[in-house]
Parts: sequence; structure tokens; C-alpha cells
Amino acid sequence: MAIPNISQIGQSGLKAAKAGISTAGHNIANASNEGYSRQRVLTESSTPTGNSFGKNFFGTGTSVARVERVNDEYVEKQIRNANRDLAHFEEKDLVLNQIEEVFNEMGGDGLNRLISKFFNDFRKLSDQPESTAFRNVVRDAGQALTKEFHRIDKQMSEIREHLDSRIESAVSEANALAKDVADLNEQIRLQEVQGGSPNDLLDKRDETVKKLSAYMELGSFKDSHGSISLDIKGIGPLVSGSRSESLGVVRSARDHQGKAEGSLDIVTSGSAHGTITHQIRGGKIGALLEIRDQQISSVMGRLDEMAYGISEAINAVHSQGFTLDGRTGVAFFEPTELRGASRTLEVSEEVRSDVRAIATAAEPDSPGDNRIALAITQLQGEKFLGAMGSTVDEWYSSVVSEVGSQSSHNKFALSREKDIVTQLGRVRDQISGVSVDEETTHLLEFQHAFEASAKVIQIADEMLKTILSLKRD
Repeated sequence: MAIPNISQIGQSGLKAAKAGISTAGHNIANASNEGYSRQRVLTESSTPTGNSFGKNFFGTGTSVARVERVNDEYVEKQIRNANRDLAHFEEKDLVLNQIEEVFNEMGGDGLNRLISKFFNDFRKLSDQPESTAFRNVVRDAGQALTKEFHRIDKQMSEIREHLDSRIESAVSEANALAKDVADLNEQIRLQEVQGGSPNDLLDKRDETVKKLSAYMELGSFKDSHGSISLDIKGIGPLVSGSRSESLGVVRSARDHQGKAEGSLDIVTSGSAHGTITHQIRGGKIGALLEIRDQQISSVMGRLDEMAYGISEAINAVHSQGFTLDGRTGVAFFEPTELRGASRTLEVSEEVRSDVRAIATAAEPDSPGDNRIALAITQLQGEKFLGAMGSTVDEWYSSVVSEVGSQSSHNKFALSREKDIVTQLGRVRDQISGVSVDEETTHLLEFQHAFEASAKVIQIADEMLKTILSLKRD
């Protein structure tokens, strides 16, 4: 083998060691970066050469085949799915806690206590039906009851409006991430066309896809050019190569699936359906839509049914009775409709302006007659709410129980998903994570290899000098 060839072998070793040192240093520098995948240099021996007789072949050194990213796509997919579910339950937990606070009666008079107080005050009035003082108490109890219905309706409506603002923000964030994925697809394609290994861009794209997957359920696949395409499950494409669809929000009428009047619908130009609100599943956006259109709509609908049922039942009895001035047909509550009854329920104008309009007697001109007042108090134990029949206490308890049960189940699911994400994170760290100690060891190995390769070049140079000096002699 010619001496220059030996020098070239040393130079190839220098290049390989330099690539190893650079990669190990890059790993150490990015050890704490979330989503970074450890990289390693893959080398291969160069094609050997033979002598003129073809009997002996000599190695020609090494070459860097590629810088490989240590990454498991299956684990990455599991992490994306787990993070999507975690974001879903976290979002629900936040809102369900707010709903629970609306029904928290620990700090004072809540709806259940005010309902009991209202019937108890009517019971006291039945003992002294001619008493103006007790009539004032009953009127005040009725007004306190309606205000509590108003408070709950107002706070639930505010939560729903806040969900709309969160949905709008989430859609905007998802659009930005989808565009980032499309841009990274293009950058990765260009580098691969040029023969490069865009490892850091691939990590960045995986991390961006993971963040985007936290907003909704997505399907993904790679094309022949290495670009990743994303589909919204059951709807259509979100990212295709270097192109991304844009989601939008519009306010629209209520629908039969629980969306309230004026609430936001989600639309996209990438779907033939246009409106995709009720097709989105999972993730943050799926959680927000589920809470808004299912849980909140259900709770508010049941409260409306409760307010309407109480109003109708009490008015039906009260209007049959006689007031102190001998009138009949007077309603205790203003007539209202089922939808929005919690918001519109009010004590009637006649009762608000004159407590003598409260009917307690079953016959006219009977100040001591308390039969109507007693009949109203008995409504507290009657099953007049719902198709199956529930008392007022049973109905309200079931509403509160439903909210508590949903929150409890969600907290359990949230805790489980946190454990899954933690476990998957450990698995990823074992595969793709950077060990600073291990990389430091690699640095020393590459350093020694670099020094040894330099020694090969030095020896080849000394050999060449020796041969040249022989010729001069």
C-alpha cells in the first residue's frame, strides 16, 4: 500500500472521530430539551483495494454513513395518544370543578336549603294564615328562591361563555401548530432531497405533532417523501404535505345536540360538511365541546325543568285558593316557559306588591282557612317532577349527584392518564433520552480515536520523509 493511502486512512479516522465528538457534544447540549432524540454516528469501512496480482486487499479507512436519530415511532404514537387523553381529562377537570363550585352549599344558603325554607315558611303561614308578618316571610322566601335559580343560571351561562372563548383560543392555537407541521414537512423534504439527515427537524416535527394531537383526535401517516399527513378523525385532512387546512369558529343557532343559542360552531374548508362541531372527539377541544353541549346543557335543562315544575305545581294549587281580599285565580309565580325557566322565574307582581294576595284559604272570606297553604306545603313530598316522578329534593339531589359523579369519574381517569404519560416518558427516555455520563464516555473514546488517527498521519508523514531522504542519498 502506498504511503499516501495510509495518510488518507488516518484522515478518514479523523473525520469519523470529529463527527462522533460533534454528535456527542450535540447530545449533551440538548439533553434537557423536551422531545429531543439522542443521535449517533454510524460509520462503515471504505472499499478495500488490492495489489496488481489481486491476491491481497488492504483497507482504505472509514466513512460516516449517516447520523442516525434513535427514535421509536410506535412509542411516539403512544405518547401522542396519551397526551391527547391527558389534555382531554385535564380540561374537563378544570370546568367540572367550576360547575361543582356553583352548587357548593357549604358557605351559605344554596338552592336546596332555600327550597326547604320556602316550604317551611308556607307551613308556618298555615298555622297563622291571617298573619301579615308570616306572609312577608313567605314572599321573601319565594323571592330568595327565584334569585338562587337566577344565580345558578347566570353562573352556568358564564361558564358556557368562557368555554366558547377557550374553544376559540384552542382553534387558533391548533391552526398555528398545523401550519408549523406543514412548514416542517417542507423543510424536511428539502433536506432529504439534498441527501441530508434532518434529525433535529424530525424531533421538532414530532414535538409539534404531539402538541397538536392534544387538541383533538388525529390520524397520521407518512408518505414516500417523508412528509407526515394528519387527518381529523371522521372529518378529513388537516395537514397534507406542505399544506394545512384552517379551522374557524362562527356563532350560530341552537341545535338538537345540546349547543345553545349563539354558541360557537367549528367550521373548516377541508370538510364537505362545513360545520364539524359535533364530529370532533378527544383532546382539549373535544373536552370543551363535550362539557358545553352535554354536561352544562344537561344540568341547565334539568334546572329549567325543576324551576318550571315548581312554578306550575304551586301556581296550580295557589290559583284555586282565595286571598285575604276574596280574590281567586292569583298565581304565586309569574307564568313562564320550560326553556329558560331558571332565568325567568319570578314571584308574581300581585304577590310582590301586596302580601294579602297570597292565597291560603279554600273558600272566600275565611281568614283562618289554611287548606291551600297546607296543600302547597304537601307539594314538597309529592313526585311531580320528570316522567318517572321525583320530589323536588330528589330531583335536585340527582342534579348535584350527577355533577359530582362526573367530576369523580373524570378525576380517576385523569390520575390514570398521568401515570400512563409518566410511564411512557420513562420508556422514551430509555430509548431516545440522553445520558450525559454515557455521552461523556463517548467523547473520551472519540478523543482517543482522533489522537490515534492523527498518530497514523504522523507516522505516514515520517515514513514518507524517510523514503525521500533515501532517494537524496
